[in-house]
Amino acid sequence: MKIALVYTVEENSERRPLNRHGAIQLQDTNQNICEALLSSGHEVINLPADYQILQTLHQLKPDCIFNNCTGIHDKSSQPQIAGLLELTGIPFTGSSQLIHSLALYKPLAKMVLQASGLPTPKFQVIRHPGQSLVADLRFPLIVKPEHEGSSIGISNDSIVYNQDDCLQKAKQILTTYQQPALIEEFIVGREFTVGVLGNSDPQVLPLVEIGFAEQAGFYSHSVKSKDGVATICPTSVSPVIEKAINKAALEAYLALGCADYARIDVRLNQHDQPQVIEINTLPGLQKGFSDFPKAALVAGISYQDMIGRIVELAVTRFHSTTDF
Repeated sequence: MKIALVYTVEENSERRPLNRHGAIQLQDTNQNICEALLSSGHEVINLPADYQILQTLHQLKPDCIFNNCTGIHDKSSQPQIAGLLELTGIPFTGSSQLIHSLALYKPLAKMVLQASGLPTPKFQVIRHPGQSLVADLRFPLIVKPEHEGSSIGISNDSIVYNQDDCLQKAKQILTTYQQPALIEEFIVGREFTVGVLGNSDPQVLPLVEIGFAEQAGFYSHSVKSKDGVATICPTSVSPVIEKAINKAALEAYLALGCADYARIDVRLNQHDQPQVIEINTLPGLQKGFSDFPKAALVAGISYQDMIGRIVELAVTRFHSTTDF
């Protein structure tokens, strides 16, 4: 097949200076995907995402699009990229614009989870500085931007223990990131990320544990950008807990309506019960580094086969929904 690999171009912006480490990871990931597709016999066209992408794709007429784009200039445009790809009528990998939007705007994802009866920490959204904190939230709380990725806006002072600090942190996010602040109960326990691959019969990949030095550790932007935490896969967890985590992750994947692949972040509460924290509909795919391909490899799926399976899932899904 002729496959267009659509990818992110990391640029400086007023709000977000260039993350050189992240830019290198993006370049490596694109190269990894390209090599895997070429090794499987596909023709690959590398296509940086820009505002002319619809016209370019119309001219190229690829058989499939591998969507590895987190947005043009910033994360908030990630769903719009999928929306543009939908307009082409060409099969593309990953979820639709709607599902990317639900996952990126964390309160929406949490409402879907709650409506589906799935466990997720209690939360509140602060939309303006004068808004007060609801009474039933229990400290400690974590305060973060409503729709960011890579732990942007999360720092050492994001965990708060009283109302004044909570509202001050929320005000800071409102001002700095020009978006609402998500406040949720902070779950003090082990953290895992769970890859799910597939559509009609999704496969849950082996658990990846986030190896924080302290039980109450969490991903700040500084920690994530410096790769300051080791991930463990396979990890040691009882069969009962593993089953509960896998069940929560798979049900979250299905409840949100994810397509082809996604990664779900889960924490255990004080009773070792899983709480779904976040759903990443465009998880990192850097070979030998990112959590998703690391878990796939433990499951016996090589990197080349993983990329090939994602493409196959997208093409099959597209044709199954257009053949009436």
